[in-house]
Amino acid sequence: MLEARYNIGQLAKAAELPTTTVRFYERKRLIVPVGRTISNYRWYDQSSLERLRFIKLAHSGGFSLNDIRSMLEPTDGSSVQCRRVAELIAHRLDKVKTQINELRRLEKVLRRELALCRTGKSPRCAVVDELRIAARQSRD
Repeated sequence: MLEARYNIGQLAKAAELPTTTVRFYERKRLIVPVGRTISNYRWYDQSSLERLRFIKLAHSGGFSLNDIRSMLEPTDGSSVQCRRVAELIAHRLDKVKTQINELRRLEKVLRRELALCRTGKSPRCAVVDELRIAARQSRD
């Protein structure tokens, strides 16, 4: 059975990414073509597609390209590498928790202001003022 071969357009389509993104990841050395055709076109294999899907998923999960590069380094199965990946995940989880807390604060402000606007009891819409106060508080 022949192994799947992809040109850059086919690879991008299979990974549901624009070809510009695949080229960007290639320039960043996150993905490397397996070889070149006789016509000098780059080609990729199934492992390239799997790697690209991993990059896409990790990046959409908020991991930086450096984090992803670190996760994709060749594995030797050592506990050192596992700890390094665990540290990356723990760091990302901390950031997510911070974002969630900030969004909850914003949700409270927006709910309160929406209720105030809907009652019509405010002489003017105070949403912008409240958002400015909330933004100042989040910096402190």
